[in-house]
Amino acid sequence: MNYRIISFDIFQTLVDVNERIPEIWRGILKDSYTDEKAMQGAKAILSTLPNVYEKAVQSEQFKTMAEVYQECARKAMEKLNFKTSPQEVAYNLMYQHAKAPFYHDVLDCIAKLRQKYQIILSSDSNHLMVDDLICKITYDKAFISDDLKSYKGDKRGKFFRTVLSQLDTDPKEIIHIGDSSADVLGAHRAGITSCWINRDNRKWNNPIKPDFIIQNFNDLADIL
Repeated sequence: MNYRIISFDIFQTLVDVNERIPEIWRGILKDSYTDEKAMQGAKAILSTLPNVYEKAVQSEQFKTMAEVYQECARKAMEKLNFKTSPQEVAYNLMYQHAKAPFYHDVLDCIAKLRQKYQIILSSDSNHLMVDDLICKITYDKAFISDDLKSYKGDKRGKFFRTVLSQLDTDPKEIIHIGDSSADVLGAHRAGITSCWINRDNRKWNNPIKPDFIIQNFNDLADIL
């Protein structure tokens, strides 16, 4: 395909938030921090996030990423009986997203790709989460869910249709690369070619398949 634009998800695609788990929970638990509690907290947040995210996607009134994380934190803290406010947990989660390290294969690859393609970033996030990250790479435009008032998983495809409209481009000219089902399904609904980056050898569990699957950025040469 002759793509003109490459769209990248950010978290767990360009950067690894899991590397910040200890720092996230040190900021939350303070003197009561242990590695075990940090992993318990991380697992509790991850287990609540899909349902909370899906409810936010389906909501008639847009819920910000801060509201999504606060609801996740409330449910997780109740489950674990951690005596910390959901607001503080949510803030630490979002703040530490911005400190996540880039995967080793990302920066050089994007620099090379930008010589030929327009590079955009498409992220379910807010500016607290991304601003300190995206200033470290060269890109053409960033689309952030809190700005668009829509998530990539929106069943009507509003997020990616807004991307297409603002770029004034045909869906066939763009490929979106991300690690989640929202990335693949959202792109599919807008007629955009999807590429699932599966760094952790997970199983794909949706009847709608990604157009391409890669394990890391070194595989991009085979599909572009």
